[in-house]
Amino acid sequence: MKKLAVFLIVLFAGMLSFSASANNGVVVSQTEINEESIARIYLGQSRVLTGVNLPESSATRKAFETKLVGQTGNQLKRHWAKLKFTGRATPLDTLDSDDAVIEFLKSNPQGIGYVSDKSKVSGDLKVIATF
Repeated sequence: MKKLAVFLIVLFAGMLSFSASANNGVVVSQTEINEESIARIYLGQSRVLTGVNLPESSATRKAFETKLVGQTGNQLKRHWAKLKFTGRATPLDTLDSDDAVIEFLKSNPQGIGYVSDKSKVSGDLKVIATF
C-alpha cells in the first residue's frame, strides 16, 4: 500500500513538472494574428503566413500541436500526407532549434513559428499566443 502511495505521488509530481515546462512555449511572428489563424496555418488551411516547425521529437512541438492546433503529431502527419498527395499544400519546413526559428522569423516578416522560451523573443517579434 505504501509503495502504491509513493508511486502515485512521484507520478503526480512528474506530471506537474511536465505541465509546468510545457506552458512556457510561445507562438511568435512579426505580424499580429489571432489564435484561430494559428491553427489554420499549421493545418494548411491558410497561407496568410509561412509557418515553421521544430523537430518532431521536440516537447515544445508536441505541446504546441496538442494545445493550439488541437491534434497529435500522428494526426497531423496523416493530415499533411493527404494535403501533399492531393497537391493542395506542401508540408511546413522544420528548423533545428528555437534559435533557428527566431532567426527565420527576424528575416521573414510573413513568417510564424513557436519557441520554448519567451525570453528569446526580442526586437520586431511579437508573442501571438502562449501554450
